[in-house]
Amino acid sequence: MKSKDREHLKNLSVDELKVQGREIEKQRFQIKFKRSSSPIENPLQIRTARRKAAVIKTLLRAKELAAAKTAAEVKK
Repeated sequence: MKSKDREHLKNLSVDELKVQGREIEKQRFQIKFKRSSSPIENPLQIRTARRKAAVIKTLLRAKELAAAKTAAEVKK
């Protein structure tokens, strides 16, 4: 994944990241389904989709932790 893509994902909100994550998982499923019935044109699509999903999940978790930390500081 290019750094521009990563920067773009960092700037998205939590809801937008969740939507992107669902779309990527749906895309991964479709690619894997196609692969089981016939050879796919570009096998690297699977790896790219898997890695992009991992980046999205990582960013979501980081935002969750940041929100929890902010909430804990507010309670003090």
